[in-house]
Amino acid sequence: MAEFDLFVFFRTTLFMFLAIYTLLAGAGTIWRVTRALRGDDPRNRLLRLYLSYQLASVRLRPLSGELLMIAVWALALCSIWWLHTRIG
Repeated sequence: MAEFDLFVFFRTTLFMFLAIYTLLAGAGTIWRVTRALRGDDPRNRLLRLYLSYQLASVRLRPLSGELLMIAVWALALCSIWWLHTRIG
């Protein structure tokens, strides 16, 4: 049996708590936004129209650049994590 590494335990526990928090916070935000956009109130219709216009007019080039950078950094993190498991 491998010896217990306190840092690996801490890192795994921290990752689990942050992942659960992120999922719950994201789900709560999505729930609140969908509740705010429901209904036939004229203000809600105006808000839905405004949001749909904003989504349609998003400039894709800057957004794709940001998403590419996120993917590159996530790939770097995963490769470092994988190398750490291979060495240790």
